[in-house]
Amino acid sequence: MIRHSTKLIAPFLVLCFFQVVAQPGIKDSIYSQSIKEERRLQIQLPKEYKPGSGEKYQVLYLLDGEWNAELFQQVQAWSQQWGYTPPIILVGVVNSYPNNQNQRFRDLTPTVTGPDGSGGGPALLSFLKNELIPYINKKYPSNGSNILWGHSLGGLFVLYTLFTEPQLFDSYIAADPAVWWDHGFLLRYAQQKMNSITQIKSLFITGRTGTALHGMGIDSLEMVLKDKAPALLQWKVVAYPDETHVSQQYKSAYDGLKYTVAPQFQQDAIHIDPMEGIVEKGKPFRLSCYNILPDKYIRFSTDGSVPTLSSPAFQSENTIMPSSSGIIIKSFFASDTLNKTIKPLFKIKPALTAQQKPANALSGGWSYTCYSDSGMKHIIKSGITNERLNLNQLNDTSNFYCRISGFLQTEKEGYYSFQVVGGPGTKLYLNNQLLVETGNYKSFIVPLKKGFYPIRYEYSHHNGGPDFEFYYLIPGQPENGAIPSSLMYH
Repeated sequence: MIRHSTKLIAPFLVLCFFQVVAQPGIKDSIYSQSIKEERRLQIQLPKEYKPGSGEKYQVLYLLDGEWNAELFQQVQAWSQQWGYTPPIILVGVVNSYPNNQNQRFRDLTPTVTGPDGSGGGPALLSFLKNELIPYINKKYPSNGSNILWGHSLGGLFVLYTLFTEPQLFDSYIAADPAVWWDHGFLLRYAQQKMNSITQIKSLFITGRTGTALHGMGIDSLEMVLKDKAPALLQWKVVAYPDETHVSQQYKSAYDGLKYTVAPQFQQDAIHIDPMEGIVEKGKPFRLSCYNILPDKYIRFSTDGSVPTLSSPAFQSENTIMPSSSGIIIKSFFASDTLNKTIKPLFKIKPALTAQQKPANALSGGWSYTCYSDSGMKHIIKSGITNERLNLNQLNDTSNFYCRISGFLQTEKEGYYSFQVVGGPGTKLYLNNQLLVETGNYKSFIVPLKKGFYPIRYEYSHHNGGPDFEFYYLIPGQPENGAIPSSLMYH
């Protein structure tokens, strides 16, 4: 039960901020017929944007814009610099100040609780829907995909908007939302309106650990989401330790952006490892995913059916049981144009047969032969590989072709994953079988016994092209690494 007094807490939420004087970006304004007043805006365009370029961007609408525009400019600049978020447009919706009085309490509360000026939420929502978003779409380079962010009462309004007009924004971020408002109005409202979400939406909610999570009503909302949220709602609740109602905003800004836009930004493909291979019937194998937050939006199946949002979530690390039907992996975003589906090929076969140690075989490296070209008619150099040998500098000229061959000793039985990097025509043979051919990067899983296996790498080195590299992952190890020279025989 939410026990807070609205009259006691609401003034605190209004007064717990300090106005920022210096504001970044473009100052704009629009008169609102819904609210009957001029509303100021703080616009920040991506630094990459060039007028007339035709580039379009996602738009992040920030409630309490006079405070949050500068906060998000800093967070977005850092996050974009390191590749976690794409360029986006920031729109700070500045509060109204008639007679020097901040009207956020009026505008961000969805219901009237008495003669306190509350209940202006529906009017503000009408302003966003019918006036502000069309204005931004017309005047600025918006791609039509929108995000709404709000803190405290702003977080309450974000949730109210999701359950009232879910189609208005693709993603919703509520930082320490005041779910307690009006004796838990939002909890009842969410249960009533949950079924209005008929498209994929993203919801990220933050709070504080301990009694604060309950005091704000967020733990109760989380229970409602666990019980009622449709599969179309991709949601997460995060509680921060050792933070105040105000200090948690910065973490909420970064985490909210990352959860919301990083997956779709880096979703040029579904990146898995190994990418294909041979697996044994009845012996599960590990399949990694290198996309950001894959369990939010990637699903998979192993029975041949096309995955749905109700299918198992694809995690960063997955244990897969080999299936003759194969595995299908699919992403799910609010925008269907971003979605991808892959069906990696994992053939069910027995483990490759190992050999005894070849007669006269010596450990310490593999034999290599460097040719002037792939025709292998003119030998430039040959020898034995070692840790000091740079396989991309075997010749004084810039271009050459190389074959590396020998025997690989395996000391454990189980799944081995081989990773190869190189230019077009780079190949890996094991037991005289072609396992990998790539022009960039490829990984291949194969079950091996203890013993010795003939192995051969072939690659071309071209000036300006990718360097040749190879690694492997042995059974029971968490990460791949270089093949020890002690296990290389020539």
